[in-house]
Amino acid sequence: MKGKKGKVLKVASLFLSCLVILLTGCTPANETSTKQQTTSKNSQTETTPAKAEPAKKKNGEKIVIGFSQRRVAGSDWYTNLIKGAEEEAKRRDVELTVLDAQGDVAKQVSGVEDLIAQNVDAVIMNPQDPSGVIPATTRLNQNDIPLIAVNSNLDAKANAVSFVSDDPRDTGYKTGWELAKAASEKYGDKVIKAAMVSGYPKELVSQYRRNGMISGWTDFMLEKYGKSNLNLVAERFGAWVPDKALPEMQDIGTAHPDLKVVFCMSDTMLPGIYTGLKNTGLNEKVLIGSIDGTKDAIRRILEEPKSGLVVTVSNDPRVQGADAVKMAIDVVQGKQVPSTHYIENPVITSKNAKDMYDPNSSY
Repeated sequence: MKGKKGKVLKVASLFLSCLVILLTGCTPANETSTKQQTTSKNSQTETTPAKAEPAKKKNGEKIVIGFSQRRVAGSDWYTNLIKGAEEEAKRRDVELTVLDAQGDVAKQVSGVEDLIAQNVDAVIMNPQDPSGVIPATTRLNQNDIPLIAVNSNLDAKANAVSFVSDDPRDTGYKTGWELAKAASEKYGDKVIKAAMVSGYPKELVSQYRRNGMISGWTDFMLEKYGKSNLNLVAERFGAWVPDKALPEMQDIGTAHPDLKVVFCMSDTMLPGIYTGLKNTGLNEKVLIGSIDGTKDAIRRILEEPKSGLVVTVSNDPRVQGADAVKMAIDVVQGKQVPSTHYIENPVITSKNAKDMYDPNSSY
Protein backbone atom coordinates (compact mmCIF):
# COMPACT_ATOMS: atom_id res chain seq x y z
CA MET A 1 0.00 0.00 0.00
CA LYS A 2 2.76 2.42 0.89
CA GLY A 3 4.54 1.76 -2.44
CA LYS A 4 1.42 2.40 -4.52
CA LYS A 5 0.58 5.52 -2.54
CA GLY A 6 4.11 6.86 -3.03
CA LYS A 7 3.93 6.32 -6.78
CA VAL A 8 0.54 8.12 -6.98
CA LEU A 9 1.93 11.09 -5.05
CA LYS A 10 5.00 11.29 -7.30
CA VAL A 11 2.86 11.21 -10.47
CA ALA A 12 0.50 13.87 -9.08
CA SER A 13 3.44 16.05 -8.07
CA LEU A 14 5.02 15.69 -11.52
CA PHE A 15 1.70 16.55 -13.20
CA LEU A 16 1.26 19.69 -11.09
CA SER A 17 4.84 20.82 -11.79
CA CYS A 18 4.34 20.46 -15.55
CA LEU A 19 1.03 22.32 -15.34
CA VAL A 20 2.65 25.25 -13.49
CA ILE A 21 5.46 25.43 -16.06
CA LEU A 22 2.99 25.42 -18.95
CA LEU A 23 0.79 28.08 -17.40
CA THR A 24 3.75 30.28 -16.49
CA GLY A 25 5.47 29.88 -19.82
CA CYS A 26 2.50 30.48 -22.13
CA THR A 27 -0.05 33.20 -21.73
CA PRO A 28 1.50 35.98 -19.58
CA ALA A 29 4.99 35.82 -21.06
CA ASN A 30 3.82 35.77 -24.66
CA GLU A 31 1.31 38.58 -24.15
CA THR A 32 3.97 40.80 -22.59
CA SER A 33 6.48 40.05 -25.33
CA THR A 34 4.03 40.88 -28.11
CA LYS A 35 2.95 44.14 -26.48
CA GLN A 36 6.52 45.32 -25.96
CA GLN A 37 7.30 44.81 -29.64
CA THR A 38 4.44 47.06 -30.76
CA THR A 39 3.61 49.56 -28.03
CA SER A 40 5.41 50.95 -25.01
CA LYS A 41 4.59 53.56 -22.40
CA ASN A 42 6.73 55.96 -20.42
CA SER A 43 5.73 57.73 -17.21
CA GLN A 44 6.05 61.50 -17.46
CA THR A 45 6.64 61.76 -13.73
CA GLU A 46 9.82 59.77 -14.16
CA THR A 47 12.89 61.89 -13.52
CA THR A 48 15.61 61.85 -16.14
CA PRO A 49 19.20 61.44 -14.86
CA ALA A 50 21.24 64.62 -15.13
CA LYS A 51 24.11 62.77 -16.76
CA ALA A 52 24.24 59.97 -19.29
CA GLU A 53 26.77 58.22 -21.46
CA PRO A 54 27.27 60.05 -24.78
CA ALA A 55 25.40 58.31 -27.59
CA LYS A 56 27.65 57.33 -30.49
CA LYS A 57 27.29 55.43 -33.72
CA LYS A 58 28.83 51.98 -33.91
CA ASN A 59 31.93 53.46 -35.54
CA GLY A 60 32.30 55.91 -32.65
CA GLU A 61 31.18 58.98 -34.59
CA LYS A 62 28.71 61.53 -33.26
CA ILE A 63 25.02 60.96 -34.03
CA VAL A 64 23.29 63.69 -36.03
CA ILE A 65 19.49 63.92 -35.90
CA GLY A 66 17.21 66.22 -37.87
CA PHE A 67 13.92 67.44 -36.36
CA SER A 68 11.28 68.63 -38.82
CA GLN A 69 8.69 70.55 -36.78
CA ARG A 70 5.41 71.51 -38.41
CA ARG A 71 5.22 74.91 -36.71
CA VAL A 72 6.51 76.67 -33.58
CA ALA A 73 5.15 80.23 -33.45
CA GLY A 74 2.09 80.80 -31.30
CA SER A 75 2.17 77.45 -29.52
CA ASP A 76 3.66 76.92 -26.09
CA TRP A 77 3.14 73.21 -26.60
CA TYR A 78 5.31 73.10 -29.72
CA THR A 79 7.96 75.24 -28.04
CA ASN A 80 8.18 72.74 -25.19
CA LEU A 81 8.21 69.80 -27.61
CA ILE A 82 11.39 71.20 -29.15
CA LYS A 83 12.77 72.06 -25.72
CA GLY A 84 12.37 68.47 -24.54
CA ALA A 85 14.13 67.17 -27.65
CA GLU A 86 16.99 69.66 -27.36
CA GLU A 87 17.57 68.89 -23.68
CA GLU A 88 17.70 65.14 -24.32
CA ALA A 89 20.05 65.63 -27.29
CA LYS A 90 22.36 67.75 -25.14
CA ARG A 91 22.25 65.17 -22.36
CA ARG A 92 23.29 62.42 -24.78
CA ASP A 93 25.83 64.56 -26.67
CA VAL A 94 23.87 64.26 -29.91
CA GLU A 95 23.74 66.93 -32.61
CA LEU A 96 20.14 68.02 -33.21
CA THR A 97 19.14 70.23 -36.14
CA VAL A 98 15.62 71.68 -35.81
CA LEU A 99 13.76 73.06 -38.83
CA ASP A 100 10.49 74.99 -38.50
CA ALA A 101 8.11 74.42 -41.44
CA GLN A 102 5.93 77.34 -40.25
CA GLY A 103 2.74 75.46 -41.05
CA ASP A 104 3.69 75.01 -44.72
CA VAL A 105 3.70 71.45 -46.13
CA ALA A 106 5.90 72.38 -49.10
CA LYS A 107 8.39 74.04 -46.75
CA GLN A 108 8.43 70.93 -44.57
CA VAL A 109 9.13 68.70 -47.59
CA SER A 110 12.01 70.90 -48.79
CA GLY A 111 13.36 71.10 -45.24
CA VAL A 112 13.57 67.31 -45.01
CA GLU A 113 15.42 67.26 -48.34
CA ASP A 114 17.92 69.71 -46.81
CA LEU A 115 18.38 67.35 -43.85
CA ILE A 116 19.05 64.47 -46.26
CA ALA A 117 21.69 66.60 -48.01
CA GLN A 118 23.31 67.20 -44.60
CA ASN A 119 23.68 63.40 -44.15
CA VAL A 120 21.73 63.20 -40.91
CA ASP A 121 21.53 59.76 -39.31
CA ALA A 122 17.79 59.94 -38.51
CA VAL A 123 14.86 62.32 -38.82
CA ILE A 124 12.14 63.12 -36.29
CA MET A 125 9.04 64.59 -37.90
CA ASN A 126 5.94 66.27 -36.53
CA PRO A 127 4.01 66.43 -39.83
CA GLN A 128 1.88 69.35 -40.94
CA ASP A 129 -0.12 66.96 -43.11
CA PRO A 130 0.02 63.14 -42.73
CA SER A 131 -0.13 62.51 -46.50
CA GLY A 132 1.22 65.78 -47.86
CA VAL A 133 4.74 65.03 -46.58
CA ILE A 134 4.95 61.65 -48.35
CA PRO A 135 7.36 63.00 -51.03
CA ALA A 136 9.80 63.81 -48.19
CA THR A 137 9.36 60.49 -46.38
CA THR A 138 9.84 58.62 -49.67
CA ARG A 139 13.19 60.35 -50.10
CA LEU A 140 14.14 59.37 -46.55
CA ASN A 141 13.32 55.73 -47.31
CA GLN A 142 15.33 55.85 -50.53
CA ASN A 143 18.33 57.10 -48.57
CA ASP A 144 17.90 54.54 -45.75
CA ILE A 145 17.40 57.29 -43.17
CA PRO A 146 15.11 56.11 -40.36
CA LEU A 147 12.06 58.23 -39.59
CA ILE A 148 10.49 58.79 -36.17
CA ALA A 149 7.05 60.43 -36.11
CA VAL A 150 6.17 62.51 -33.07
CA ASN A 151 2.90 64.04 -31.79
CA SER A 152 0.96 63.77 -35.10
CA ASN A 153 0.39 60.54 -37.01
CA LEU A 154 1.82 59.94 -40.46
CA ASP A 155 0.24 58.13 -43.37
CA ALA A 156 1.25 54.44 -43.33
CA LYS A 157 3.05 55.02 -46.66
CA ALA A 158 5.64 57.08 -44.78
CA ASN A 159 7.07 53.89 -43.23
CA ALA A 160 7.99 55.55 -39.94
CA VAL A 161 10.00 53.26 -37.68
CA SER A 162 8.22 54.48 -34.55
CA PHE A 163 5.48 56.89 -33.52
CA VAL A 164 5.88 58.80 -30.23
CA SER A 165 2.79 60.48 -28.81
CA ASP A 166 0.05 60.39 -26.24
CA ASP A 167 -2.66 57.87 -27.03
CA PRO A 168 -5.07 60.34 -28.69
CA ARG A 169 -8.13 58.12 -28.45
CA ASP A 170 -7.45 57.43 -24.79
CA THR A 171 -6.80 61.06 -23.85
CA GLY A 172 -9.97 61.99 -25.67
CA TYR A 173 -11.94 59.23 -23.97
CA LYS A 174 -10.80 60.27 -20.50
CA THR A 175 -11.70 63.89 -21.23
CA GLY A 176 -15.14 62.94 -22.53
CA TRP A 177 -15.86 60.69 -19.55
CA GLU A 178 -14.94 63.32 -16.94
CA LEU A 179 -16.79 66.06 -18.80
CA ALA A 180 -19.90 63.88 -18.94
CA LYS A 181 -19.56 63.20 -15.23
CA ALA A 182 -19.45 66.93 -14.47
CA ALA A 183 -22.40 67.61 -16.78
CA SER A 184 -24.36 64.82 -15.13
CA GLU A 185 -23.81 66.35 -11.70
CA LYS A 186 -25.04 69.72 -12.95
CA TYR A 187 -27.79 68.81 -15.42
CA GLY A 188 -28.71 65.19 -14.80
CA ASP A 189 -29.87 63.39 -17.96
CA LYS A 190 -31.14 66.51 -19.77
CA VAL A 191 -30.10 66.97 -23.41
CA ILE A 192 -26.77 68.81 -23.49
CA LYS A 193 -25.95 71.20 -26.32
CA ALA A 194 -22.19 70.96 -26.90
CA ALA A 195 -19.50 72.20 -29.28
CA MET A 196 -16.01 71.01 -30.13
CA VAL A 197 -12.89 73.01 -30.98
CA SER A 198 -10.39 70.74 -32.75
CA GLY A 199 -6.94 71.19 -34.29
CA TYR A 200 -7.08 70.84 -38.09
CA PRO A 201 -9.61 69.30 -40.50
CA LYS A 202 -8.71 65.76 -41.68
CA GLU A 203 -5.81 65.65 -39.18
CA LEU A 204 -5.57 62.17 -37.70
CA VAL A 205 -4.82 63.26 -34.13
CA SER A 206 -7.85 65.58 -34.21
CA GLN A 207 -10.05 62.76 -35.51
CA TYR A 208 -8.81 60.31 -32.89
CA ARG A 209 -9.31 62.75 -30.03
CA ARG A 210 -12.77 63.68 -31.32
CA ASN A 211 -13.83 60.03 -31.50
CA GLY A 212 -12.38 59.39 -28.05
CA MET A 213 -14.19 62.36 -26.50
CA ILE A 214 -17.56 61.36 -27.93
CA SER A 215 -17.03 57.72 -26.90
CA GLY A 216 -16.06 58.67 -23.35
CA TRP A 217 -19.10 60.92 -22.96
CA THR A 218 -21.45 58.34 -24.49
CA ASP A 219 -20.17 55.47 -22.36
CA PHE A 220 -20.60 57.45 -19.15
CA MET A 221 -24.16 58.50 -20.00
CA LEU A 222 -25.17 55.04 -21.20
CA GLU A 223 -23.87 53.47 -18.02
CA LYS A 224 -25.59 56.06 -15.80
CA TYR A 225 -28.84 56.73 -17.64
CA GLY A 226 -29.06 54.11 -20.38
CA LYS A 227 -29.16 56.77 -23.09
CA SER A 228 -27.00 59.38 -24.79
CA ASN A 229 -27.96 63.01 -24.22
CA LEU A 230 -25.29 64.72 -26.34
CA ASN A 231 -26.38 67.24 -28.95
CA LEU A 232 -23.11 68.18 -30.66
CA VAL A 233 -24.03 71.30 -32.63
CA ALA A 234 -20.64 72.31 -34.03
CA GLU A 235 -17.04 71.32 -34.61
CA ARG A 236 -14.64 74.14 -35.49
CA PHE A 237 -10.87 74.16 -35.95
CA GLY A 238 -8.51 76.38 -33.97
CA ALA A 239 -5.18 75.22 -35.49
CA TRP A 240 -3.90 74.48 -31.95
CA VAL A 241 -3.45 78.21 -31.17
CA PRO A 242 -5.59 80.62 -29.10
CA ASP A 243 -5.93 83.39 -31.71
CA LYS A 244 -7.46 80.94 -34.21
CA ALA A 245 -9.70 79.31 -31.61
CA LEU A 246 -11.13 82.64 -30.37
CA PRO A 247 -13.23 83.64 -33.43
CA GLU A 248 -14.42 80.06 -33.88
CA MET A 249 -15.62 79.89 -30.27
CA GLN A 250 -17.19 83.32 -30.57
CA ASP A 251 -19.15 82.30 -33.67
CA ILE A 252 -20.42 79.16 -31.94
CA GLY A 253 -21.42 81.08 -28.80
CA THR A 254 -23.28 83.68 -30.86
CA ALA A 255 -25.20 81.01 -32.77
CA HIS A 256 -25.93 78.91 -29.68
CA PRO A 257 -26.53 81.08 -26.58
CA ASP A 258 -27.83 77.99 -24.74
CA LEU A 259 -24.52 76.12 -25.13
CA LYS A 260 -23.62 74.08 -22.06
CA VAL A 261 -20.41 72.16 -22.87
CA VAL A 262 -17.21 72.68 -24.87
CA PHE A 263 -14.81 69.92 -25.87
CA CYS A 264 -11.39 71.54 -26.35
CA MET A 265 -8.66 69.42 -27.91
CA SER A 266 -5.73 71.32 -26.43
CA ASP A 267 -5.01 73.57 -23.46
CA THR A 268 -3.05 75.81 -25.84
CA MET A 269 -6.40 76.96 -27.32
CA LEU A 270 -8.05 77.61 -23.95
CA PRO A 271 -7.22 81.36 -23.74
CA GLY A 272 -9.07 81.84 -27.02
CA ILE A 273 -11.94 79.67 -25.79
CA TYR A 274 -12.27 81.72 -22.58
CA THR A 275 -12.31 85.02 -24.49
CA GLY A 276 -14.79 83.74 -27.06
CA LEU A 277 -17.16 82.61 -24.31
CA LYS A 278 -16.76 85.89 -22.43
CA ASN A 279 -17.53 87.91 -25.56
CA THR A 280 -20.80 86.02 -25.99
CA GLY A 281 -21.82 86.10 -22.33
CA LEU A 282 -21.24 82.38 -21.81
CA ASN A 283 -18.28 82.55 -19.45
CA GLU A 284 -19.00 80.96 -16.07
CA LYS A 285 -21.92 79.10 -17.70
CA VAL A 286 -20.18 76.49 -19.88
CA LEU A 287 -18.35 73.36 -18.74
CA ILE A 288 -15.06 72.72 -20.54
CA GLY A 289 -12.96 69.58 -20.95
CA SER A 290 -9.47 69.77 -22.46
CA ILE A 291 -6.21 67.93 -23.11
CA ASP A 292 -2.51 68.61 -22.33
CA GLY A 293 -2.23 69.29 -18.61
CA THR A 294 -0.51 72.68 -18.82
CA LYS A 295 0.39 74.53 -15.64
CA ASP A 296 -2.17 77.24 -16.34
CA ALA A 297 -4.96 74.72 -17.00
CA ILE A 298 -4.25 72.91 -13.75
CA ARG A 299 -4.16 76.23 -11.87
CA ARG A 300 -7.55 77.19 -13.28
CA ILE A 301 -9.07 73.88 -12.21
CA LEU A 302 -7.55 74.39 -8.77
CA GLU A 303 -8.11 78.11 -8.19
CA GLU A 304 -10.72 79.31 -10.69
CA PRO A 305 -13.72 76.95 -10.80
CA LYS A 306 -15.79 79.70 -12.48
CA SER A 307 -13.57 79.36 -15.55
CA GLY A 308 -15.66 76.28 -16.37
CA LEU A 309 -12.65 74.03 -16.90
CA VAL A 310 -13.40 70.75 -15.13
CA VAL A 311 -10.78 68.39 -16.58
CA THR A 312 -7.54 68.30 -18.52
CA VAL A 313 -5.72 65.10 -19.46
CA SER A 314 -1.95 65.32 -19.36
CA ASN A 315 0.09 65.17 -22.57
CA ASP A 316 3.53 66.56 -21.73
CA PRO A 317 5.35 67.78 -24.88
CA ARG A 318 8.73 67.73 -23.13
CA VAL A 319 8.39 63.99 -22.60
CA GLN A 320 7.35 63.44 -26.21
CA GLY A 321 10.33 65.43 -27.51
CA ALA A 322 12.82 63.65 -25.25
CA ASP A 323 11.41 60.20 -26.03
CA ALA A 324 11.50 60.87 -29.78
CA VAL A 325 15.22 61.62 -29.51
CA LYS A 326 15.74 58.44 -27.45
CA MET A 327 13.98 56.39 -30.13
CA ALA A 328 16.08 57.98 -32.89
CA ILE A 329 19.29 57.22 -31.00
CA ASP A 330 18.29 53.60 -30.46
CA VAL A 331 17.44 53.11 -34.13
CA VAL A 332 20.75 54.59 -35.28
CA GLN A 333 22.57 52.27 -32.88
CA GLY A 334 20.75 49.27 -34.35
CA LYS A 335 18.47 48.63 -31.39
CA GLN A 336 14.87 47.48 -31.69
CA VAL A 337 12.23 50.11 -30.86
CA PRO A 338 8.44 49.82 -30.47
CA SER A 339 6.37 50.81 -33.50
CA THR A 340 4.22 52.93 -31.17
CA HIS A 341 5.37 54.61 -27.96
CA TYR A 342 2.70 56.29 -25.83
CA ILE A 343 3.55 58.54 -22.89
CA GLU A 344 1.47 58.40 -19.73
CA ASN A 345 -1.66 60.58 -19.66
CA PRO A 346 -3.10 60.99 -16.16
CA VAL A 347 -6.47 62.69 -15.68
CA ILE A 348 -6.43 65.99 -13.76
CA THR A 349 -9.58 67.23 -12.02
CA SER A 350 -10.34 69.20 -8.86
CA LYS A 351 -9.68 66.03 -6.88
CA ASN A 352 -5.96 65.83 -7.72
CA ALA A 353 -5.11 69.26 -9.21
CA LYS A 354 -3.32 70.35 -6.03
CA ASP A 355 -0.98 67.34 -6.21
CA MET A 356 -0.38 67.78 -9.97
CA TYR A 357 0.27 71.51 -9.94
CA ASP A 358 3.92 72.60 -10.07
CA PRO A 359 4.35 76.39 -9.90
CA ASN A 360 7.98 76.05 -10.99
CA SER A 361 7.20 74.01 -14.10
CA SER A 362 8.14 75.50 -17.49
CA TYR A 363 5.04 73.99 -19.01
